[in-house]
Amino acid sequence: MKKIITSITICSAVLLLAAGCKRSSSDPVPNYTIPTTYNFSNANFADATTRLGMYTEMSGVMKTALTGPISATTLKNMFSNTNSPFATATYNTSGVQIKDQGAALYKTDVPNFIDSLVKASSSNQPASRGITGVGTSSANAATKYALTGLGVNYAQVFNKGTMGGLVTYQIVTTMDAIAKLSIDNTTVVNGETAMEHAWDMAFGYWGVPVNFPTNKTGVKLWGSYTTQVDSGFHANKILMDAFLKGRAAISAKDKATITAQATIIMNTMERLTGAAVLQEINEIKASISDNVARNSRLSECYGFVYSLKYNPKKVITDAQINTILALFPKNFWDLTITDVNNIQAAVATQYNFVSVQDIL
Repeated sequence: MKKIITSITICSAVLLLAAGCKRSSSDPVPNYTIPTTYNFSNANFADATTRLGMYTEMSGVMKTALTGPISATTLKNMFSNTNSPFATATYNTSGVQIKDQGAALYKTDVPNFIDSLVKASSSNQPASRGITGVGTSSANAATKYALTGLGVNYAQVFNKGTMGGLVTYQIVTTMDAIAKLSIDNTTVVNGETAMEHAWDMAFGYWGVPVNFPTNKTGVKLWGSYTTQVDSGFHANKILMDAFLKGRAAISAKDKATITAQATIIMNTMERLTGAAVLQEINEIKASISDNVARNSRLSECYGFVYSLKYNPKKVITDAQINTILALFPKNFWDLTITDVNNIQAAVATQYNFVSVQDIL
């Protein structure tokens, strides 16, 4: 009997020890400070900043389509960073590129966008219905756009596609992995854990200064649009708060907060795209009688809707995206205010922006 009691006592002690070592859901969260700027001492998002710089150079080359032919080869080399295509020499030797970080469909689409823009730049005729070329705004003779015969500005489709196919894609796939705690947050390499670095890269892709939104200098892509739609969708604060809180939580090993903030960022990126569509809708309405300028803005709107396809964590389905895209006229020169209102209603309803659709 004594041996039996002794065995039970030993087993009980082992079980109690194990229970004491296991952190329960009621344990207090780690005590840590959330900063007001993204000045974490070990933060590193240089590669994301480099890719946004590469995009800026590509966009700059595309703008020269307004004054003469541009080279498809040059733009495609910039996309894949081959044959030293950049004026910024450090980009050529950086070892990074835009193409390999994009969604699969985006990688296929971009060369086609480039080819369509090159055709417009090579035309010697003014853009008009059925004629590819450079069109002039009726409101301002100095404002020009390279349009296809169907009225599409592929420079803008590329810009908005990059916001979805590169930036959103990188942010949401990173946040999905971090929310699942599937990235290492223990081993330190070059001063950071893999999870800290992945989070930093996602912040870098947003394209804002570390003290945003107090400082908005030099914002790029989504960094610009979060401010443009802020009157109706306060994404500036939502994203900055989440990026700061999540990064602090990663360093403090606060798993619940890490997952919560990653999920907020992932969900916000899709709604942000919907808000950007509505912002473009309001610009289209403001220029509805200026066919050339209106078509360029319609191209931006179309590009945003289409870019939702690149988001692997979206709530909207591909079928729903195609239904919205079908509301755009096949020929942008045929756009009516009814078309514009139908697109606005569909997107506002999808993303619960009906009450603010006119102020985004």
